[in-house]
Amino acid sequence: MWDFAGRDTAIDLGSDTVRMHVRDRGVVCREPSVLARSRETGHILALGRPARQMAGRNPDVTLVRPIREGAPTETDEAEYLMRHLVRRHHRRHYTARPRLVVTVPSGMTSVHYRALQFSAYQAGARRLTLVPTPIAAAIGMGMTSSTRPEIAVIACIGADVTDVGVIAFGGLVTSHTAHVGGSSLDKAIVALVRREHQVTLSRTAAEEAKLAVGAVPPLGRRPVKQTVVTGRDIATGMPREIVLTTLDVGRAIAGPVAEIVDAIGAGLTGCAPEISGDLLSVGITLSGGCARLPGLDRLIRDRTGLEARLGDDTGDAAVLGAGEVLRSAGTQEPSARRSSPRPQVLTTLPEY
Repeated sequence: MWDFAGRDTAIDLGSDTVRMHVRDRGVVCREPSVLARSRETGHILALGRPARQMAGRNPDVTLVRPIREGAPTETDEAEYLMRHLVRRHHRRHYTARPRLVVTVPSGMTSVHYRALQFSAYQAGARRLTLVPTPIAAAIGMGMTSSTRPEIAVIACIGADVTDVGVIAFGGLVTSHTAHVGGSSLDKAIVALVRREHQVTLSRTAAEEAKLAVGAVPPLGRRPVKQTVVTGRDIATGMPREIVLTTLDVGRAIAGPVAEIVDAIGAGLTGCAPEISGDLLSVGITLSGGCARLPGLDRLIRDRTGLEARLGDDTGDAAVLGAGEVLRSAGTQEPSARRSSPRPQVLTTLPEY
């Protein structure tokens, strides 16, 4: 009967993209974690890609981002987002009550824990498990398990959060969370264009320029690329095109990139001396959307002395790992008298 109520579901609540994994179906959803809300009525008009397309084109629409820094900041909107996705991808409007696994930053506060718990149970979860993002990413990439005493260093670089975790002997040894990520790079590009060209760019245009020509200096043998972006001239208010090169974007993002590298270094300083010696042979595995920035692995290697490599180029490692968690969670269900049982926070790797 519980299978009829809903298949086991994993959700990666990213500040920029929300991903959902359903048992026996795989990853079924990769949607922007934004909502379009009417200014006049307050009703939600759309979510995901349709909501992003409506932003700036309809004066009655305001864009709401219910997930900030990996945690729900708008409880009602986060509940609406999860409930709508669960019902849509379970093909049930009201009866979907799956066991839910949600990835969370390792440095999440108790206030955010309670907000996420409230939103998840209101969205229809009958059982909730919270998994730190480094553990979920390690499971999703098949790097370690509880029966193999291996060491893994995971750096998940998302839109708002850089989450670094050291996993050894089946558990999270140390972790560090910094509020810097891909959105910080977009803001830096917008600030540089405004300062040097007197043109206001949208965050979307800045992100497209970062993906097209972004790279961490020095470039080495990489060719200098260029792209054309359109913004609004501050003086005249008219549309204006400007050309951004790889060097321009590199100058803009140098500061946020340095903060990301410092966050990775801070995540390694909490290791015990017995583990620190093994890190030289293990290296650092990068995950998340911002990890694909060309030259970032080289800069991390130069600053930390550890080999850095891209372990997941799709951004799905965390949600895939969260989907594997319930395989060993057993079949015990919460009591019918407890409509919102206490969520389980997973800090060790499950046994398969």
